[in-house]
Amino acid sequence: MTQSTPVSPAKPTVLDVAAAADVSVGTVSRVLNTPDAVGPDIRKRVHEAVQAIGYTPLRKRRKGPVAAEGGATHRPRGNLGVLLLGMADSLTHLPVISEALHGVELAMSEEGVNLMLANVPTADRVPLFLAKKQVDGLILKSPLLGDLRLCASQGLIEAINRVPHVWLLGKPDSGEGDMCGADFDVGTRIGVEHLHARGHRRIGYMHPRPGQTRSEGLKRALTAHIQRLGMSLQVFEKSHVGRVQWPLPAVSSPDEVMPMLERWRALPETERPTALIVGADSIAVQVYAALRQLGLRVGTDVSVLSFNHEKPLVMGLSPALTTIDIRAEAIGRRAVQQLLWRIRNKGEDIPTKILVEPRLIEGASVAVI
Repeated sequence: MTQSTPVSPAKPTVLDVAAAADVSVGTVSRVLNTPDAVGPDIRKRVHEAVQAIGYTPLRKRRKGPVAAEGGATHRPRGNLGVLLLGMADSLTHLPVISEALHGVELAMSEEGVNLMLANVPTADRVPLFLAKKQVDGLILKSPLLGDLRLCASQGLIEAINRVPHVWLLGKPDSGEGDMCGADFDVGTRIGVEHLHARGHRRIGYMHPRPGQTRSEGLKRALTAHIQRLGMSLQVFEKSHVGRVQWPLPAVSSPDEVMPMLERWRALPETERPTALIVGADSIAVQVYAALRQLGLRVGTDVSVLSFNHEKPLVMGLSPALTTIDIRAEAIGRRAVQQLLWRIRNKGEDIPTKILVEPRLIEGASVAVI
C-alpha cells in the first residue's frame, strides 16, 4: 500500500497536459509549437486538456538577434529543448520535478523563446528536434542513480553533447556540462542544526537507493555537519542490487523502506537514532506509512526530517513534515539563465555548477527532546 495525496501541482506544466490528454509530452510540444504536424483529433484533445487544467502556454518568441557578451550577436532559432530521459512516469511526475519544469517554462516565456519538450524513458533514441538541430540548447533531467554511459545510448549522449546544455536538479554519473541544483551542503547544515537545537544527538540517514549521486552527496555533507556538532550518524541503506537500468521508477511503497526501519527499531534504545533524515519527501511519505504499520508515531516515537518541500505529496501527512525546501522553481529559472549564457559564450568550455540555497520549512515531525 502506498500512502500518497493525489493533488496536482498548483501551477500546471506540460507534463500535466500530457497526462490529462493521454498523449506523450512530445506530442504536447508539437501541438503547441508546430500544430500542423499533428492530426486534428490529437490537437483537439491537447487543447481541451490545456483548458481543463488551466495551463498557460508560452508566448511566441521575440524577433531579432540576441546580444552576446562583447557586443557580438547570436541569431538563435528561438527554440530551447527540455529533454527528460531515463525516468518512469512515477519519477517524471514527482512534484519537485514538475515545480522545476514550471520554473523552466516561466523563464523561457520571460525570455521569449519557445519550449520543445521530449520524454525518452528508455534513453535509447534521439528526439526529432535534437536530431534535426531545431534547438539552440537543452535543459536535461535524468535519474541520479545510474551511469549515463551505461544507461543511455551512445547516439543520444553524442547528440546531447553537441549542443549547449544544463542538467536540472543534479547530474548523473559521467554526465558532462553545466548543472543547476540545490546547495545540499547548506541544506544539510540547516537541517542538522535544527535537529541539534531540538535536542537530538543520534541521527539516522535512510535511503533505499544506494549509489545515487544526490544521496551520496547528502551523506558526505551530513557526516561533516554532524561531526562538527558532536553528534552521531548511522546510515540505513539497502544493499546494492547490481547494474542500474533505466527507466527508473520513484520510491512508491512502504515495502522499500520497511527493512531499514526494522534495522533501526532493532537497535538498543540507548543507541537508536532519535531522528531520521531522508533525502526526499516522496521517501518520507513511505516512511510515515511504514512507521504506522509498525505501530509507531512520527514526532513521538521518532522524528523525521526530509528534503524537497513537495507540497502536493506531504500536505496530507500528520504530523506536518519538517522539510528542507530546495526552491525547485527557482532552480528551473536559474537553469534557463545559465543555458542562455552558455549559448552566448560557446567558447567558455569550463563546466559550471549553479547552486540555489535551500530553506527550512518547519512542521511538527521533529520533536523537542
